[in-house]
Amino acid sequence: MKPYYEHAGITTYCADAREVIEKVKAEVVITDPVWPNVPAHKYPGWDMPYALFEDTMECLDPDVIKRIVVVMRADCDPRFLLGIPSEWTFFATHWLPYARPNYIGRKLGGSEIAYSFGTPIASGNGRHCIPGMGPKAQPTRRENINHPSPRSLMHMKWLVNWFSDPHESILDPFAGSGTTLVAVKHMGRTAVGIEIEEAYCEEAARRLSQEVLLEGGL
Repeated sequence: MKPYYEHAGITTYCADAREVIEKVKAEVVITDPVWPNVPAHKYPGWDMPYALFEDTMECLDPDVIKRIVVVMRADCDPRFLLGIPSEWTFFATHWLPYARPNYIGRKLGGSEIAYSFGTPIASGNGRHCIPGMGPKAQPTRRENINHPSPRSLMHMKWLVNWFSDPHESILDPFAGSGTTLVAVKHMGRTAVGIEIEEAYCEEAARRLSQEVLLEGGL
């Protein structure tokens, strides 16, 4: 299994996660999967999100993966998360707000929700009570990212901080343009990303290769 990108503790693979995930070493999953209500034809697997997510989660080893965090838009059906095996018990929901909300039909959108499962991080000074709300993302600098729906780097850094301990490696099986991986690199941690679409693997590699990572980019 040849990496698509590998540097400074970050490795990516251009592959179907269901075929390679068992060969990857990580203790934490933080991911933004293909949602049930994504726009048609824009993502591989858009027409089978439930099966894709469930099949991927079934590939995870409950003896190795300590916790799973799944990010979805606020108007996504949470029954999607039934694809997570019962070995990982539900922990909490965490609101990821944006400073400028928008409208999705008759719904006020512009925020995401992170759903966490499994055992919490080690308790310590300033890390005992895990928050239910992340920071309001209001980036001052935006990257020109080749992806239809990149996540907020601010939010992903918040999730990496609150759902992984420094010695743990993070896996994103739906890596997209690599925002989770960029957040991990910012924090000096290690991670593995898997993405089936080569154009997005290339975008993630470009972002990870930047000498100066943009702090506020989406």
